[in-house]
Amino acid sequence: MTGPAWPLLAAVLVLSAASAGPAPAAEKEKKKRPGRFRVGPVYLTPKLQLKNAGVDTNVFNQRTGEIPDTSVVLSPTMLAAMPVGRRLRLTGAGNLDLNYFRRQSSERSTDFGGEGRAEVDVGPFTFFGAGGGGQYRQRFTIDIDQRVLRHERWGSVGVTLAPTRRVSATLSGTSRISEFASLAIADVNVKQSLDRDELTGTAQLRYAFSRRTSFVASADTIEDRFLRLSRVTSRLTRSYRYLGGFEFGAKAIVRGRLLAGVREFPVSGSTPRYRGPSLATSLSFPFLRYGLVTAVGERDIYFALTPTPLRSSLFRNTYVSTRFGGEAAVGLPFALIGRGSFGFEEARYLLPYPVGSAFAPRVDHLWTGGISLLRSFRAGIRLGGTLQWARRVSDFPSFSYQGLRYGIQGELVP
Repeated sequence: MTGPAWPLLAAVLVLSAASAGPAPAAEKEKKKRPGRFRVGPVYLTPKLQLKNAGVDTNVFNQRTGEIPDTSVVLSPTMLAAMPVGRRLRLTGAGNLDLNYFRRQSSERSTDFGGEGRAEVDVGPFTFFGAGGGGQYRQRFTIDIDQRVLRHERWGSVGVTLAPTRRVSATLSGTSRISEFASLAIADVNVKQSLDRDELTGTAQLRYAFSRRTSFVASADTIEDRFLRLSRVTSRLTRSYRYLGGFEFGAKAIVRGRLLAGVREFPVSGSTPRYRGPSLATSLSFPFLRYGLVTAVGERDIYFALTPTPLRSSLFRNTYVSTRFGGEAAVGLPFALIGRGSFGFEEARYLLPYPVGSAFAPRVDHLWTGGISLLRSFRAGIRLGGTLQWARRVSDFPSFSYQGLRYGIQGELVP
């Protein structure tokens, strides 16, 4: 066997070998633990996912001249929890994504990240702090097709006051720093354009109607400080987000959150003015008798890579992203599990997009869909096949593309 094919074989053998072993006896006591395994005072829950081992028909998201390649994405993760007495809680998570391409070696990457959180109860107050970071190279936005190396680190502190069982209020502050590799895309340096420190102050009010349903209202003040820009007026951008709605607990028939509100960018010397609806929704509910459906709806505004020259200076462009999606998982006979997903995203740029020496409005539409069929060999072991499809249509034809990813998929949760 040739050397470049080893990751595909290794990924399949890891999951196949694990599925052949005997299943451990289930213990009711373990279900109450905050993790699958206990190592001293720490509870751990490991997971291994083979997201895809097969073929990517359009590695570079090209409209014409598509380049296919064999690809493998293997993702181990670890959740950790350490209760300390009755008042202090420590949790953490780590993940690793091994992205392999057989011929297009420039697209390979090892992405990793981790985060931790601590909470302590002091009377009616709960003080908390969290932080994390990581290194990533795979795509993260509809605005950039290239796989750009980026580093992220963040920290958050806050306090929650619960004067009664039904009412609570939370104040928190978060700093998130994103730094990119120095790479030119269409004569725009990604690092110079997008390196920033995002500071967010949040106030949230929660009222519990019952153990399963709560009303939530929140207000965010967001300050983006761009780190590499020479023009002072372009370095700082302030915006606001106001959301209200409901959250549903794990024991409710419908679980998740349903939040809607307003997103606002005031007049400034760096970004176009905007005021419009905002959405942050993720709901899960039973499907038939053996299935689960998850629906997602999001609407927010993001910074674009390419600025727009206005009034003899560069004005930072932004785009409104509206995204809807859904996923269904259904148990089938013969220990089979069927999954299906779909997604739609619209990116509407607020300023005209530069085309050579001219400008034109730009709106992109991205459709995605996928199906997979997996067989459960024992509790926590699944192996099968997957097919994923994506198609983007843009007002700028050069940004349109279509592609497929198909191959083997699996997961292992010991």
